[in-house]
Amino acid sequence: MRKVIFLFAVFFSINSFAQKKVNPDLFGFATSNTFTYCNVKDTSFTNKVVAINPQVLRFPGGAVGNFYHFGKKGYGFDFEEIDKYHNGKFPKRSRGLDQSRKKLNQNNDYIDDFIALAKKTNAKAVLVANPFVYNDDIILMIEKLNENNIEVIGVELGSELSNRSYFSNGYTIDDYIEFSVKCSAKIKKQFPELKTAVVAAPLVAKKSHRHNVWNTKLAELDFYDAIIVHSYAKVTKGKDQYGQMLSEEKEGSEEEAFELYKNRAIDYFKEEYPKEIQTYVSVFEKPIWITEWNLQISKTTGNTMFQSLFVAQYFLELFSSPYLNPIELTTFHNLGGRDFAGSIFRNNKEGIEIQSTYYPMK
Repeated sequence: MRKVIFLFAVFFSINSFAQKKVNPDLFGFATSNTFTYCNVKDTSFTNKVVAINPQVLRFPGGAVGNFYHFGKKGYGFDFEEIDKYHNGKFPKRSRGLDQSRKKLNQNNDYIDDFIALAKKTNAKAVLVANPFVYNDDIILMIEKLNENNIEVIGVELGSELSNRSYFSNGYTIDDYIEFSVKCSAKIKKQFPELKTAVVAAPLVAKKSHRHNVWNTKLAELDFYDAIIVHSYAKVTKGKDQYGQMLSEEKEGSEEEAFELYKNRAIDYFKEEYPKEIQTYVSVFEKPIWITEWNLQISKTTGNTMFQSLFVAQYFLELFSSPYLNPIELTTFHNLGGRDFAGSIFRNNKEGIEIQSTYYPMK
């Protein structure tokens, strides 16, 4: 692999990229939970979003996108549907989100807030389709955005559906293929030029693992335009799941830990991430959408200068590494919420707080 000039070691000008045309769709943001906790009528918030100049906004988000219902209040959750298909933390989280919505007296469909933010920022949209319903919601979403002069550049056919949280409740690759084929056909019948992307499973070494079965079966089909991959770099030691550190080990002093994390991040950009992307290319031979990326959500690295530098380096790698050329769209996770480690804007008791990733984004 090529040598990585890493920001933690050397700060350098990005003028060298001036001659290379940068794909604007690489500079996007997911909006999961954003409209519950961030008010799009508050110009002190929206002006700060404008300042980071998002080119793409993702709606409704990951798990919330899987259970969104058009035309309802907030995300329009059907809790029976959520309990039926998800066996993880989302049933509790979804109820918490809806309680917050009620407390804040938010009775509109969040797509209205998304439209307001997309207009304010002149951003394009990538949408996530609910895989558990066979209705016209995704068509109605596309039509509504088009009516408001917001360009929809693609539709994710669900999010993270290979995860154990769905598998434990009986959801299989065959269920996913049935949904995604039908949904993609419905979209392309009405919007022939609109791209659709399928959920790729995380890579594992064991060939018989259900993730490899999932990817192999999808790779045999050709109805979609791209694959969806989520990337969360792990630099701290401990137990992790679905992009989040569940527990973490202390590794020496702060200075010693920083050096360890820095070296792991360098290895990630130099070896691990390019290898991962090229493996997906060899399996699917399709462009890649990274619709969630960040450091592993961590109490140790969250809202720190380390996370800021990682974010800046990620973009520099996207703009310069030939091994990452198959990536044609990314949306950083996440724009706004109540979490300490993931979102750029955090709602706390005092209002909207700017977190460390805001500055390299700006």
